[in-house]
Amino acid sequence: MNTWIAVVFDLVDKIRDLALTNDPIASRINARYETYVTQINAGNEQGVKNALDFERTIINTCGRELEFFDHQQLRDLERLREDRHQCAHPSFQRAGVPHRPTAELARLHLRNAVEHVLSKAPIQGRSAIVEVLTTIASEYFPKDHQQAAIALQQTPLANPSEALIRGLIDSLVFGYAQPDSPVFEKIQVSAVLCVLLDTQRIVSEPRIAQQVSTLIRQIGDAGLPSVARLVAGVPEIVGLIDEAARVRLGEFLRVGPDVEVLPAMAGLGRSELLRNVVENRIPTLAIDRLGLAIQEHGLGLLAKPHALSLLSQSRNWTTTNDLFENLVLPLFASLTRAEIEQIIRMPRVTRADLPGANMYSIFINQVSRLGVIPDAELDQLLIENHAEFLVQFRQRERDAAAQA
Repeated sequence: MNTWIAVVFDLVDKIRDLALTNDPIASRINARYETYVTQINAGNEQGVKNALDFERTIINTCGRELEFFDHQQLRDLERLREDRHQCAHPSFQRAGVPHRPTAELARLHLRNAVEHVLSKAPIQGRSAIVEVLTTIASEYFPKDHQQAAIALQQTPLANPSEALIRGLIDSLVFGYAQPDSPVFEKIQVSAVLCVLLDTQRIVSEPRIAQQVSTLIRQIGDAGLPSVARLVAGVPEIVGLIDEAARVRLGEFLRVGPDVEVLPAMAGLGRSELLRNVVENRIPTLAIDRLGLAIQEHGLGLLAKPHALSLLSQSRNWTTTNDLFENLVLPLFASLTRAEIEQIIRMPRVTRADLPGANMYSIFINQVSRLGVIPDAELDQLLIENHAEFLVQFRQRERDAAAQA
């Protein structure tokens, strides 16, 4: 009985707090409640009846009009109300047999009251979603999911209800593809979905799987590239969506126009379920397109084997310079010593025409400057692989530097 009283008082306070923010629905409900209180204070019996009816329906009012609760939470709280009535009204029972709920049931009601009502901030479902969407839509909202998690701590997501999580996911997923939504094609939506999977997985995972699958299957061809970028920002989603949605994404990667596929290739390729499709698409890309994917869309690790293969087959300086400039040098930070030695050995092992190409000299200078291979070992490798002139040139430079 006391638990029910606490829930009612808390919900009344929440309605009043929302009314103070000029929320129209809460203001209307609060005005009605204040009218009943005024009637009671004036000795009007109708006010008592109205207030009792208000109390009896407050759970449904807050659930359906203010969206405080989802369906299951409503059922839990309605059971609390029913059991309270059983305890408070002896006439509901057979004569001489009072209602005695078990200790387990009492603890369940206490838990539900705290989880569903007492621990939650007074934020209406729609209002909370709008507030979060406005925050996310800002151009200054973080794109990195760890920073996004920090930013979301000051929003209703700091202590969300399950209904809020599901409603927000719907707004994020479908709003991402709707031009009139504040989060239309906002890449930070991916970061927020990552945060929800990290912090609210039990509720968010099935909802994200369901709604993203629906979006992928239903969106037109013109909108699919944008949705693919959304999924690429959360590669885990590839493993959550249904098979039909995954097949459509795979076909987009396989035959979609280069300019539309490139931004999503790296992210989707991080999923084992689509990696083969991405790896098969890479060799079809022209050098300039592949370079764009490496330099601007993060495809480096997946593209590296093909880039080295192309370099090993180069038969003229023009191609060699093009490959080094667009592919190899942008990949330099990810090259291992073994891969660098592999490149230096290409003139002898695969007859690649690297020595004499200007970009090959730049590559060797970078290897030396960063100390990836000690100079003595580097010189020996160059001599063994048809680049003696580079050793001589490097020695003259060292001699000149020493004399200076």
